[in-house]
Amino acid sequence: MNKETLIIWNDLNKALVNFINQKVKNTETSKDISQDIFIIVFSKIDTLKNKDKIIPWIYQITRNEINSYFRKQKFGQEIEVVDKSDILDKNLTVEFSKCIQPMINSMPLKYQEAIKMTEIEGVSQKELAKFLDISYSGAKSRVQRGREMLKSLLQECCMIYTDKYGNITDYKQKRCTNNCD
Repeated sequence: MNKETLIIWNDLNKALVNFINQKVKNTETSKDISQDIFIIVFSKIDTLKNKDKIIPWIYQITRNEINSYFRKQKFGQEIEVVDKSDILDKNLTVEFSKCIQPMINSMPLKYQEAIKMTEIEGVSQKELAKFLDISYSGAKSRVQRGREMLKSLLQECCMIYTDKYGNITDYKQKRCTNNCD
């Protein structure tokens, strides 16, 4: 072992453990990674061409070892098997959509028709425009206004909780004055 390298390592070790700990957030793991780095540094020191660049070289090895640690963690995790019924129980969108029909029926006919065709029957807004013999932008506006009306009706009657994809995860009924039950 090169005494100069050992001196650099001793001076650098504490800072290196702190650097690693900032990334992995575990002191014991940081010390373990530091030991792995120690082994790599002293086994590969002969491959370093420019001895003046030993500190950047050690930090590069450190970054590589941190990346290796996270790769091992990622692929070492157990995958939880989820039953389909659990997903269906948590996703209330389909169940809740049945409750929306009376609200849609309470809307003005032109918005009711636009929402039913686009949102329930899956007709595109372009096809809606052709069917109603109105412009495409007119169909888009009608659907958008219908959605806003429906949203307003829903907010009067229910507290709706959604996930980041817009799927309903829970809802609670408010006291509704519009008989939309």
